[in-house]
Amino acid sequence: MKRKLILVLLMSIFLLTGCEEEKIELTKNLSSTIDIDDKDAKLVCTTDYDYTELDYVIGSKYVVFADNDGNVTKVVSREIIESNDQEKLDQFEEYLNENHTAASEYNGYEPKVVRTANRVTSDVTIDYEQFDMEKFVEDNVEVGKDIKVMTIDKIEKQYVSLGATCEKK
Repeated sequence: MKRKLILVLLMSIFLLTGCEEEKIELTKNLSSTIDIDDKDAKLVCTTDYDYTELDYVIGSKYVVFADNDGNVTKVVSREIIESNDQEKLDQFEEYLNENHTAASEYNGYEPKVVRTANRVTSDVTIDYEQFDMEKFVEDNVEVGKDIKVMTIDKIEKQYVSLGATCEKK
């Protein structure tokens, strides 16, 4: 009887402690860990948001390609949300998937969201030669009616307004 009680007690301790998610130290300056080929890019922008007091950090990198006239032809981006809070990661993953689904209607928009233990990673490629900018502006009046063609200067202004640091190449 004592053996069974000890076995049940040990199993309970194991289950309570052994199944707990491993906590990680959140990565500061997460954007510096993002590797996107920026050869031939005209602009590279990064953002880092440190919400460690809320148990998450966000890092992003946006690589912008353009033609010789400064018209954006493609943007390749990666956003990473890192947290020990699985519910927060669930919310971010759901939010990203919903927004990507909505944005896909404009053509030339290729999203991919990947969830790992303590991260949600969102990769997006926007091919502006296929992207329906007219419909996008019509549906999103807040971006401004003057955007018929996305230029390096316009996209840099948008990224900077969101807190990004940008470097022209």
